[in-house]
Amino acid sequence: MTDIVQSKGWDWKMVPDDAADVWKNPSVESYYLLNRWQNQGKKDFLDLGCGLGRHTILFGKNGFTVSACDIVPTAIQRAKEWADQEGISVRFTVCDMLNLP
Repeated sequence: MTDIVQSKGWDWKMVPDDAADVWKNPSVESYYLLNRWQNQGKKDFLDLGCGLGRHTILFGKNGFTVSACDIVPTAIQRAKEWADQEGISVRFTVCDMLNLP
């Protein structure tokens, strides 16, 4: 029997803009990875399932070339608006991480 994995998106419309700060805080582990990858000379970051962009923005602010995707168009729209406010150039794509373009 073959297991079938099906992608599903989060309902980002239920997260109001004024409450989005919780969703904009990067995970603790991401700071470790940021420093490690910078020390290794890595420059590119792919954020699969980027949501509102908490890791997209963190890596973009720290000099990485960032590509980000999410299956939910609302997430991409809000992440793009945040990146624009921060002056960060990010390649955003609406896509399923199980079927990348």
